[in-house]
Amino acid sequence: MNERILVVDDEPDIRILLKDILEDEGYSVDLAEHARAANEIRRLSAPDLVLLDIWMPEIDGVTLLKQWKSSGDDRCPVVMMSGHGTVETAVEATRYGAIDFVEKPLSMAKLLSTVKSALAASERGTRQENRRDREVPVGNSRFVQGLKQRMLDLRDSNQAVFLTGPSGSGRRIWADYLSDNVGGMEIFDTSHDIRQLIPLKSNLYIEEVCDLGSEQQAALYDAILISQRDSAFRIIVASRYDYDELNSNARINPRMAEMWRDAIIVLPLDEHIEDIPELLKYYVNWYSDKEQLPYRHFDVAAQNLLRNHHWSGDIGQLKYFIKTILGNNDAEKIELREIEQTLDSITASAVADEAETMQITIDMNLDLREAREVFEREYLSRHLELCGNNMTKLARKVGQERTHLYRKLKSLGLQTKK
Repeated sequence: MNERILVVDDEPDIRILLKDILEDEGYSVDLAEHARAANEIRRLSAPDLVLLDIWMPEIDGVTLLKQWKSSGDDRCPVVMMSGHGTVETAVEATRYGAIDFVEKPLSMAKLLSTVKSALAASERGTRQENRRDREVPVGNSRFVQGLKQRMLDLRDSNQAVFLTGPSGSGRRIWADYLSDNVGGMEIFDTSHDIRQLIPLKSNLYIEEVCDLGSEQQAALYDAILISQRDSAFRIIVASRYDYDELNSNARINPRMAEMWRDAIIVLPLDEHIEDIPELLKYYVNWYSDKEQLPYRHFDVAAQNLLRNHHWSGDIGQLKYFIKTILGNNDAEKIELREIEQTLDSITASAVADEAETMQITIDMNLDLREAREVFEREYLSRHLELCGNNMTKLARKVGQERTHLYRKLKSLGLQTKK
């Protein structure tokens, strides 16, 4: 137990008594004698629960509660503490956002019961809020229904899960779906040491295994072996590459690649286009609700047109299309001409972006000189290709003098074609 509780009361004896009792129960406790101190502590430490006295100097507890809850963004639960003469005021405070109240003189049994209930209710509310903010897999195709069932079968297991599918296919959405009722999901940042995150009473999700350095991959491999024996956590690893591609990819540890034999395949959207009508409905509601975009309607002809479109960017591209077209205007019906123009614009933009951007993965175990050399080789190689091996164009594009550029290409092992 490590929940942090803020006690706000102007009576020193009560503050000290509550601190001793709550710390004996395993809670971390901060104390404030007035509103100014309470606001400063909340700003610095973000408590999980506040026990707030009603009568205090300068600013009373109810006024302070109103200030906290006025924005609508404050989700920290507050339990009011009141004397016999202020019970009605404490009850009224529940209208302003207090989750409960306890009477003075305090009954320790009642206090501890109220604290536990308030923290549990807050945790449930946070989980429900997080779930509402997460996308879910949508569709009635055999693929979607089959994968949902497979995820449900895995939900109570601690077995490591491997997800493979093209960029934009929804690997993260499926990882969220698997994690929904298993204590949530931690997203691994490659700047951290995997071993510092184990064990977890949740799921650990890694978006792209090839983005890990060699030492991180070795630690991940060991962690997966440990997780099979420890039910406290489960590891979910994803990649845009399938087993054959990973096996031949120099950036992946062979032991890690071998684990992909039984990877769960997340199909590209073009292979389950029958789900597009449901996806359209889901994301129209999503963007209308989450981003207040106007609600617009795709009729049957529009749905058929979109079912026959090649979604090179997968669900990610479909979502971008929906968001774009909802923001075009407020007309409820979406005409075919508008759809065609929007698709043409997105396709042209994607082609331009693909030509002007590139992704480079650099092993974090390299020193700065080695990392810079990797970047320069990839960067100049790509520009050399785009310039058709024309040194004059290349020098102009990268802003370098030609003689210097020749030397740089030679040092990097890059040669212009004659």
